[in-house]
Amino acid sequence: MKNKLIYMMFLAVSVLIGCQDDDYEPPTDLTDIGFYLSTGQSRDLNVALQNYISFSDLSFGTVEHTWTLESTGLSFLKGPISRHDSILDDFIIEPRATISSEKTVHVYFQEAGMKEVRLYNTFNDSVTFRGNNGVEDYFLGSERVGDKWVIDTTFTVKVFDSLVPIIEVRQNEMVLDHESTDTIYVEAGDFLEFVDLSTQGEPTERNWVITRTPKEGVPPPVELEVVATSPDSLAQIVLKKLGVFNGQINLIRGGQFIPGGFKTYVMPAPIKVIPSSQPFVLTGDIVELEDETIIVPFNGEFAPFVGQEEFFTVKVNDVEFSIAEVSLNPNDATLLNIKMQDPIYRSDVITVSYDGNGSLESTDTRSPEAFEDAPVIMHDVNMLPPNIASFEDGGNAWGPFTPEWGANQGDIEFTTDIALDGDYSMKLTMEEGKRCAVTAPLGSDAITFEDGKTYVMRFSMFLESSTINPSEISLWRLQEWSQLWVSPNQAVGEWVTLELEFTSVAVLSELYFRILPNGAGTSDYVAYFDNFYVNDVETRP
Repeated sequence: MKNKLIYMMFLAVSVLIGCQDDDYEPPTDLTDIGFYLSTGQSRDLNVALQNYISFSDLSFGTVEHTWTLESTGLSFLKGPISRHDSILDDFIIEPRATISSEKTVHVYFQEAGMKEVRLYNTFNDSVTFRGNNGVEDYFLGSERVGDKWVIDTTFTVKVFDSLVPIIEVRQNEMVLDHESTDTIYVEAGDFLEFVDLSTQGEPTERNWVITRTPKEGVPPPVELEVVATSPDSLAQIVLKKLGVFNGQINLIRGGQFIPGGFKTYVMPAPIKVIPSSQPFVLTGDIVELEDETIIVPFNGEFAPFVGQEEFFTVKVNDVEFSIAEVSLNPNDATLLNIKMQDPIYRSDVITVSYDGNGSLESTDTRSPEAFEDAPVIMHDVNMLPPNIASFEDGGNAWGPFTPEWGANQGDIEFTTDIALDGDYSMKLTMEEGKRCAVTAPLGSDAITFEDGKTYVMRFSMFLESSTINPSEISLWRLQEWSQLWVSPNQAVGEWVTLELEFTSVAVLSELYFRILPNGAGTSDYVAYFDNFYVNDVETRP
């Protein structure tokens, strides 16, 4: 009987001693079967190309015993082999053979693919092997062949090929020759597309890195200046700094029971970023940070400057406020930092304007264009954890309410069909008056409210359809049993946000959300919900 064992057979013994080739002599006339592999107890046998696995037969009482290399690209190695030995060809046993009667063999894998190593043992008595496939124990009995008992086992090993980076570089949808030494020119603020097409060696991740090229005649720094990185298989990397740069990809293979691998490819073609022909303009959202700094983004880097406050206007609730300082962001020269003389608050409506008359200039000598009353996105913090506030993890923190007196009866779905923010929302469907009831325990993220402080609780909803309205929609704070009640009579086909201010000294340990049917039990309702929120109310004094 020949058993194809993809799972590793393992007998609990002490660690295989180095990589010795010592013969094992049975201490008694007992008969038993056992194996050990240098890969340890693994569900699958995997190895990287140009590496080896030690196979040890711990059986005793055998009449006949052989190891056979059943596949091409395999060789026996002579031990001992140090972990520091990297050129394994020097250890190949010559003349090369495919059969060995040694108790321990070291098998060298020189070809990628699925490879097989066979162990054939015969005994005078019946034996049974007890193994574990990584999930459960199993038993493998011997088979009588003539006057002997045979266990014929084949170990199947997956040999991972070497990593080979294959990439594509595109500019304006045109594929560039990154393997030549011709310079790739990019205007400041523009981007290149880097595409990872690598498959050989089964990489599990990659990292693109753009570094500044050291100037000729100048000793390179200990660490090269990294100007951009990305882990994406298709990366759009914006290049803002003037100069010459190198592009490279680091391919990585990793994971449980998978042999690790790492390979770097550096593009021979240099990337030169030149002054832009495009206008120097505000780009993206202006935002407020937690420390009340207002961040203004542009599509290029600013040269150092001083004394530009008079050319900017900041309005707070339509009133012009005094600016304390306009400065260059120390971490990103495409950003301007604005600090105000007086405090600003979360509830403020703030706009920023620039009149275009300052001496600001980009590093490639462009002047920024004027803009007027650009809104500021104010800094906000949700006291609810992200997995409860929204459903971007697929709604794992939410589940049906189960107490018999109010258990969920409707359909709950976490879907990407429609969302206010992100990709996911929660879809609740009530049919024939079947109550919808869901809950989310906060656990260690439970919220303790301050006495005398006002808070706000809110959520957003999108009503898809309803012919007979239910009686209520409500979001409850447990264990206080206080609610934000909402009329189900909402506009169809648009997102609305509903909120309630409250004071509380109770601990918010759980959210409970429900849609209750009408008295006749005939209501129906299909709606999406997103952005659950709790925070204190910050108002200007």
